Amino acid sequence: MHDLFFSSGTGHSMMVLAFVIGIGLLLGKLKVKGVSFGAAWILVVGILFSALGIKTDPLFLHFIKEFGLILFVFAIGLQVGPAFFNSFRKESLKLNLLSVMMILLCVLCVVIIYASTEIDLPSLVGSMTGALTNTPGLGTAQQTYYDTSFGTFLAEVDYPDVAERIASAFAIAYPIGILGIILVLVFLRRVFRIDFQKERTRTDLDPSRVVTRVFEVTNPAIFGRRLAEVCSKFEGDYVTSVVFRDGTQIAASSDPQLQEGDRVQIDLQAGEVHLMTLVFGKENVETEELPAGETASVSGTRLIVTNRQLNGKKLRDLKVLERFGVTLTRIVRSGVELVAREDLYLQLGDTLKVIGEKENIERFAAFVGNSEVDLERPNLIPIFLGIGIALIAGAIPFHFSALPYAVHLGIAGGTLLVAILLGHFGPKWKITTYTTASANRMLREIGLSLLLATIGLSAGSGFVEAFLDDGLSWVLFAALISIVPALLTGLIARLVFRLDFEDICGLICGATTNSPVLSFVQERFGTDHAAISFASVYPLAMFLQVLLAQLVILFS
Repeated sequence: MHDLFFSSGTGHSMMVLAFVIGIGLLLGKLKVKGVSFGAAWILVVGILFSALGIKTDPLFLHFIKEFGLILFVFAIGLQVGPAFFNSFRKESLKLNLLSVMMILLCVLCVVIIYASTEIDLPSLVGSMTGALTNTPGLGTAQQTYYDTSFGTFLAEVDYPDVAERIASAFAIAYPIGILGIILVLVFLRRVFRIDFQKERTRTDLDPSRVVTRVFEVTNPAIFGRRLAEVCSKFEGDYVTSVVFRDGTQIAASSDPQLQEGDRVQIDLQAGEVHLMTLVFGKENVETEELPAGETASVSGTRLIVTNRQLNGKKLRDLKVLERFGVTLTRIVRSGVELVAREDLYLQLGDTLKVIGEKENIERFAAFVGNSEVDLERPNLIPIFLGIGIALIAGAIPFHFSALPYAVHLGIAGGTLLVAILLGHFGPKWKITTYTTASANRMLREIGLSLLLATIGLSAGSGFVEAFLDDGLSWVLFAALISIVPALLTGLIARLVFRLDFEDICGLICGATTNSPVLSFVQERFGTDHAAISFASVYPLAMFLQVLLAQLVILFS
């Protein structure tokens, strides 16, 4: 018992780590006017424990920090991978370009501060990663410094001073990064006098948004023609699902002859509504409601892909319409809605929106599985093999003539890249990478908690002294790095690109990987649309921040 409380061995270190995380998570539940620092409290508690002189095993902390970093980043990569490349299409491309501009502005602020002061560059990188609330970026910065200066990251155990300075700057900047972004968004809302009712009307017109519309057949040119014949002449991302005629429903799969007054329900991108109006003749304002129950001739439902044999299969190859007589209209994947195009690959865990006759839907449901219980079994093989491959990828050197050292993706960069590729291409390679949302969140939260706790325990011994000496300067630097780029990006997004305010909120939160502020936006502004923009830019922003943190350290 004495060793457990008063030694610095593994058992004692594990106990301290558990208390730091537990107390930090309890404090993270506190909210002030809708704002919570969440897991950041773990960092604060870790610093406090260390400042009070509570000792832990440096080698143990070093291992746990790397382990937490790997878990956190790999879970993020698997989560965003399935929809990663869709984020570079159409409107999402604009958002990603703006997020890249904002991150580069943050780096520019760091360079200007470095040129204007005597602050060392590694510490400023710590401040930048804190202002961007990017914990993996901090881990990468520390690893890169020790790899280039000492040849191994393990040198942190014997020479912890630089790691402590980087972590102290991060710890000071982290809450400033949250508060600074909130101030920017509140300021932009007042400057542009945002009316959320009008903003949501504009959002409904987003050309990339997937919508369901009903079109009335009033175009004489298509009277008497088969539905499939009419649709085959017009390319685009849309799927016809059902035809309403005289109070009855006819499945589009039966390819009916169109008659004047028929109403055709179509799932499509909002930008193609005008084209379908020209084809059919008139758009109905309201979407028809499909009846449900035993007496419904045509009904709609959602099914979950749990048949592992379908993982990586193209919709075109499944011949769903011919074999089952049902129509797939949408696929929901990682929170993103996609029109069910024939060239899409199915992935385990996809949610399918299906329309057809009841008995046909039942046959198709049996084919795709539709059993959530089957998804509860964890797929650990791709996780552990993926982590092994990721560590190899992170160690591969890239040589550039302008740099004195080889560039590595590092633990964070390599892990994130491999996880994204596995999440996206895994099904095409017949690899089952699906994890339930709760399992992925558990991995992510455990990794982040371990990472923040070890950073706090490592930084605490020098944090108080650093804060008393240069605390005000570090607060100012963090405010400049977080506020100036976010404000400029918000103004450009609104004035030049005419983005909706909700998109701007998601863009800025995603570019700063700032989940606490996204929660504030959703609660205070009453909007969930910002989460879509956040998800569109988050993967690239995370990867770019990790890479740039390493590059700036290399230049130092």
